[in-house]
Amino acid sequence: MQELLLTDEIVDRIKVEAIDLVKDIMGVNLVQVILYGSCARGDFTDDSDIDIALLINCDRMEAKKYEDGLASAAAKLAMKYFAIVNFVSIPYEEFMEKRDWYAYFRNIEMDGIKLYG
Repeated sequence: MQELLLTDEIVDRIKVEAIDLVKDIMGVNLVQVILYGSCARGDFTDDSDIDIALLINCDRMEAKKYEDGLASAAAKLAMKYFAIVNFVSIPYEEFMEKRDWYAYFRNIEMDGIKLYG
């Protein structure tokens, strides 16, 4: 089995491919794609995962219909780049309401890099 080695080049490739994959899965419900965590801050290590927030124009119950597609997209990227990609779907309205006081959303807002939207 190949060892996981994350580089700037791999992160850049994954960012581009992830946008295409999630746009195909979510269509018009996709509002924004935000890279966050260590890859956004630039302090990732060889074995860091890649955290990507998907701000969506639907509620959490409706978002469940995308789970299988997102899991497949993450697996596809993992197999191609030997990197772990975590997609998290967040209703856009909820994110906007809570981003100033909810620590998780605040971290995405402060450290995140908008990739789409």
